[in-house]
Amino acid sequence: MGVISVSTDCDHDVAGILSAAFADDPVMAWVSDKPEFVPTLFHMVLPAFIRHGLTYVEAQGRGAASWLGPGAKVKWPYLRFLTFLRVCGIPGVYRLLLSGAKIDKYHPRDPHYYLFAIGAPPAHQGQGVGSLLIAEMLRRCDQEQVPAYLENSKEANLAFYQGHGFEVIRQIRFAKDAPPLWMMWREPRQ
Repeated sequence: MGVISVSTDCDHDVAGILSAAFADDPVMAWVSDKPEFVPTLFHMVLPAFIRHGLTYVEAQGRGAASWLGPGAKVKWPYLRFLTFLRVCGIPGVYRLLLSGAKIDKYHPRDPHYYLFAIGAPPAHQGQGVGSLLIAEMLRRCDQEQVPAYLENSKEANLAFYQGHGFEVIRQIRFAKDAPPLWMMWREPRQ
């Protein structure tokens, strides 16, 4: 069991893997309850992360993780606005834009590695796939002495991230009726 760095010509469907992993995500469901929203989001957004060279898939395709390096910027697919409008309607687009603005407002400005998404489809959860995937980059964070940051949308996942050295630095909600989102930070280890 190992991990493979993903390039644009990867045989694995990283968007499909993460879509399955996030199918029951409370924040995603708050943005849009339409079943095609999560797959559409990952298929449209992941290429912007993959081109930075920090996206990994477990060797057997049982999980994936996508990171962004210190100082790297993502070009968001705003030109695909009509696709999002079709998939999640005006309320969903509003919630998507609201969530993006709030995340950007609180996103740390200090240099760090940013874990955009990590997950395994339900059939492969609890088998160490997530730990394998996150450990790959955390070793790099430690070697380079650079912190790591993520936003966690599931309370049940707090223990997993805390077990890998992350601490909650802030909890936010995008609106009064939105589920919580935990912003988590990990200092590099010596």
